[in-house]
Amino acid sequence: MKAKTAIQKGKKLENWIVERLRLSGLDTRAYRQKGSGSGLNKGDIWNNLNLCIEAKNQKNIQKKWFKQAEKESLGTQEPILVWHPSQEPLENSKVFLNWDYFEKLLKQTKEPEGSYLTKKWYEEQIKKLEKRKKIDQ
Repeated sequence: MKAKTAIQKGKKLENWIVERLRLSGLDTRAYRQKGSGSGLNKGDIWNNLNLCIEAKNQKNIQKKWFKQAEKESLGTQEPILVWHPSQEPLENSKVFLNWDYFEKLLKQTKEPEGSYLTKKWYEEQIKKLEKRKKIDQ
């Protein structure tokens, strides 16, 4: 593959990621990093989500790409690899992330079983007890 074609493929994926972040409202200020990884800000996509996004638009995935994202995250951002397999629509791109971060995302969307024992639940129980005490008096 010619270098220019590889660069164009990479830019296409990066632009798609930026567009999705903006349109979804997740980060309306996201943009492609010029000379990605070479400046002060690392990763291919600047974003306000605390993510170091590395985008790869190639036929086969390579383990070293996620390691690159981890290195570029500088320990201050969550490393994310977005891989778009050749001959697939961009919507079929795959996202790779560390398990701890994946678990954190899941916890934000669903409370674990038994979560009825929350602070709110305790406060409601205390109110019920206080009402009973007033009735008994």
